[in-house]
Amino acid sequence: MPSVMEKPSPASGILSRSRAKTAPNGHQPPSEDEGSEDEHSHDSMIRVGADYQAVIPECKPESPARYSNKELKGMLVWSPNHCVSDAKLDKYIAMAKDKHGYNIEQALGMLLWHKHDVEKSLADLANFTPFPDEWTVEDKVLFEQAFSFHGKSFARIQQMLPDKLIPSLVKYYYSWKKTRSRTSVMDRQARRLLSKKERDDSNDEMEEGRATSEGEFDVGDPKKEVRWGAGVGGHKSLGAGLWGCPGGRQGSQGGGSRGMYLSPEALAGVSANPDLGTLALRQLDAQLIALKRQVQCIKQINSSLKQVLDGGIDKLRPPEC
Repeated sequence: MPSVMEKPSPASGILSRSRAKTAPNGHQPPSEDEGSEDEHSHDSMIRVGADYQAVIPECKPESPARYSNKELKGMLVWSPNHCVSDAKLDKYIAMAKDKHGYNIEQALGMLLWHKHDVEKSLADLANFTPFPDEWTVEDKVLFEQAFSFHGKSFARIQQMLPDKLIPSLVKYYYSWKKTRSRTSVMDRQARRLLSKKERDDSNDEMEEGRATSEGEFDVGDPKKEVRWGAGVGGHKSLGAGLWGCPGGRQGSQGGGSRGMYLSPEALAGVSANPDLGTLALRQLDAQLIALKRQVQCIKQINSSLKQVLDGGIDKLRPPEC
């Protein structure tokens, strides 16, 4: 089978030219088969030679830059320099963030503007207002919801936050990814409100306990009730100072755990002697066991008295004469 790219013979080329010349005169009209053969032979020719080569112009000398008159689209905002140490740079960034509200990029841009002069940059920070964070709590909540629905599809996230650009969403995603915890903003807000409610309830119970301490809770000797253990190592007993009963008067009035009061003297004693807390807890456990035994004995006495009452008083009556 002949190849398509096979070079035609000179005879076939001469024959095709003679046919092309005789056809317009009418002496030998070309047929359709002959025309198709001419087209096929013309297409299968290898185009080699000067007629098929591109004309390359002469090399011109370099012209002036075509982009010299165009406006620059970017501006350098930071370039590190060995004259500023890392410790000094971290201190400058921390001061710019805490005192003036700048972010890291804005603080570094100010430092580059003053040619890495930290003193001039610190003096000039107060003369400008940093770009505020436009992400409100509502925006953050919507972003978390959209991210839980759509994942990293920022185009779909933008449908829930139409006022945010996709670069802004991507930038916030990476900052949120580094600092986020397993709980969302809504969970943290709900937990904060719940803890505040529990603190208020605890304060109300503390006030009610103090109001009724003179009446209902005044049972037995108050000193014996409050004193839960002897002093250890010359310090005051933690039972009377660090943890007090709900109806007691001792302890600070600050909020703590429910039914627990703290004393500065007891805290100082615990900090001075680390083993003091363990010893105090052991004393409290022993006292708790003793109180449980006392309650059990009282229950047994009450049970025996109840059995005597159920038997009646016939045995106690004097015999009839």
